[in-house]
This record gives sequence, C-alpha cells and structure tokens, in this order.
Amino acid sequence: VQFVDAALAQSPFQGRRVISALPPADVRILPLTVHVATGQTEAQAVGRAVSEQLGERAGQHVIDYYQVRGADMDGGERQVLVAAALKHRVLDYLAMLEHARLEPVALDIGPAAIGRLLATLHGSDVGQSVALLNFGAAKSYLTVIWGRRLMLDREIAFGEDMLAGAVAGALDLQPDTAASLLRQHGIGARPGMAIDDPHIELRRAIRAILHPACQALSDELAHTQVYVASRTRGSSISRLYLNGSLARYPDIQSRIGELIDVPVHLLDPFGAFPESAQNMAHGTAGEQATTSLALATGLALRGGADG
Repeated sequence: VQFVDAALAQSPFQGRRVISALPPADVRILPLTVHVATGQTEAQAVGRAVSEQLGERAGQHVIDYYQVRGADMDGGERQVLVAAALKHRVLDYLAMLEHARLEPVALDIGPAAIGRLLATLHGSDVGQSVALLNFGAAKSYLTVIWGRRLMLDREIAFGEDMLAGAVAGALDLQPDTAASLLRQHGIGARPGMAIDDPHIELRRAIRAILHPACQALSDELAHTQVYVASRTRGSSISRLYLNGSLARYPDIQSRIGELIDVPVHLLDPFGAFPESAQNMAHGTAGEQATTSLALATGLALRGGADG
C-alpha cells in the first residue's frame, strides 16, 4: 500500500483503475496448435487442447488465450498462446491489488502486452516481423510480432545467471564477482577493439568462455527466422530489439548483432509516445529505467488500436 501511495503521489495519475499482469512465475505460457472441428468454436477447441495438456489439473487453473497470427489463419488449424494460472494465485493477486485500494480492470498476458508495444512502435510496418529479446536472470524470452499481431513467444535457455556461472567456473571466481565483471565488460571483446585497451585480454577471455552460449543463442535466432518465414510465406524479421538485464551490458548491440543478420536496437518504450520520448531524452530516468518499462508500457496501451 505504501509503495502504491508513493507512486501515485509522484505523478499526476487520475483514479485508481489499473491493468496488471501476474508475476511471470505464476503464469504458464503454452504455445499450442489447435484444430477447430466443424460446428466447434475456437474457444471450445482451445479448451479441449488445454485439458489434454494439463490433464486433471486443468480445472484448478484460470485459462486465457491469444491467437497467434499466421499466413494460414483461414484454415481449421490455429496457433495460440495459452496463459494458465492457478485460481488461488489469481485471486490472491487481485486481493492484493484491492488491498492497495486499486481497481483491477483486467489481468493481461505478458507476451500480449509486449507484442502490443512492438506493434505500436512499428504501426506503419504492417508487413514486417519485429522481434524482442527480453533478457532475464535465469531465462530469456523471444517475442515476435508480424504486423500488429503477436506471432511467437518462446523461452530461451540464455540468462545472466548462466553466463556469470560459466565465467565463474572458468576463471575460478565467485558468481557475484563474475556477474560484476560482465556488467562492466560485457559478454566479449568486439571486433576491432583497440589492442591497447587495458582490459582487452579479459574481454577476449570472456568472449571465448561465453562463445558456446552465444552460439546456442545464434542457433535459436536462426531457427526463429526459419519459423517466421514458414508462417508468413517468406517474411523475415526486420529488426531485433533488446530489453532486460543484459541490455545494459557494454557493447551488447554489437555482440548480439554478430549472432543475427538484422539491425539490433535497444528497446525504448518511450518511443510509443513521441512527445514523452523527447521529454525523457533530457530527463533523469536514464537508460536503466527505460529497459524496465516494456511490460508496463504494453499494459498501458491496452484498449487502443493495438489492444
């Protein structure tokens, strides 16, 4: 309650209606292919597929789903992202919001909110696919939109803890020390770095240690590009945005740019609001604040042209 009161006092919010999303740990995202039989609604087909996936536990969950765009949308086959959360988790979360004197309007699906932000940033590029690589501590998540619709959201075994663990093991360091080194030096020396850089040998060592992990990420990105092309009859990813913890690492754009042959950019959620973006460019929020606002921005956009 104190946190909410302080946040409301810092900005000119009006009212207490809120759109939120459950913590990622409380939501299971299931990418499913469902077949809509004659005389069956899409919702019924999804419900049956979820019951088969979750078994007896299906009745203990609150279920929602988001239709994924594909070139074959007119057929009987549908690609969907299903969000499943235990009922008691949902009720506890809603009770927490109400205890903070907020009025929950909806609980959104995180990938759908992220897709909404990407669609807003690229509203004019309706024929293009855009991807977001959202780095986390244990895992990362790759979201792809095609035009203004979510196409893909998948978990990738690539995270800050894994990278720090690899460096710690190779250099006989404590994990916290290894993580600090990565935040200071990035995940490897970029090509063309001056040889008189005092940290060049350390950065080369980090690059060599993390090469297998980066190669695995490169393979994941390549597989994603093939999947997108197969679902869109040849469309390719036009650009990749980076967000999350690793997005603050030095030279992260150039390193990830080596792994995928498309332009790589740091995500700026304020780009969805041009006037705000201009103000923030001269404000005090800084880069670290912008990288943490993607989900909140997507939630704020719900109900608009892309919501």
